[in-house]
Amino acid sequence: MTRTMMDKERLAAFADGELSPEDAAAVVMHLSDHPEDQAYVDDLMAANAALAQAFSAPLAEPVPTRLLAAAGMPGANVIPFRRRVLRLGAGGLALAASVAAAALLVWPGADTRLVPGAVAGGSPLAQALDSLPSGVPATLEGRALMILASLPVQDGFCREVEIVDSSASLLEMALACRGAGGWRVEVVLAERLPETTENGYVPAGGVETAGLTPFLDRLGAGLALSPQDEQAAIAAGWKR
Repeated sequence: MTRTMMDKERLAAFADGELSPEDAAAVVMHLSDHPEDQAYVDDLMAANAALAQAFSAPLAEPVPTRLLAAAGMPGANVIPFRRRVLRLGAGGLALAASVAAAALLVWPGADTRLVPGAVAGGSPLAQALDSLPSGVPATLEGRALMILASLPVQDGFCREVEIVDSSASLLEMALACRGAGGWRVEVVLAERLPETTENGYVPAGGVETAGLTPFLDRLGAGLALSPQDEQAAIAAGWKR
């Protein structure tokens, strides 16, 4: 049976981070069993990541001392501004050693809700990671939460998590992996929430799943689970 291919413009909008969370979730579900479209999106995201890395270096330059003095700001309290944040758990530090794009910092004053490290058993986040299917909207402490995808890795499974805090204009994406001791957040990406246009699109430059790709590659992640395989993994308690 011939598989239905998705419109390339829609796939490009997804790769550029221009789709609404709902539309992006629909594309994620489509890609789970359409490897040709997944390969096309992977190529687009790789190109986007290369461009972002090539043109982001000036943003990492330290603030001139004379400007800090004029503003009455001690240099020790200032970190270079980058559009995104990357926080790593203990397991993620080794992964980042050979990933140039890992040098991403949070903007001053950012109040992120996801933090690297073990997820407390029975917590709302742990419950969502345990049982929430990908693409299903949920809430976490008043914030919109959605699992974007579940992927098999060498030692188990990882899940891509997105949390949107509209009141704080904050968008967070994390990679949480299941180990013998439960779930652990390995990496967190965050940036200010872009404004949505009338047609539901957001400007390019939002946090994309491409930011997690290097870490998934290092973990030996396979293709995203299909809805049926994901449901089976949920029923089995994420044990392989």
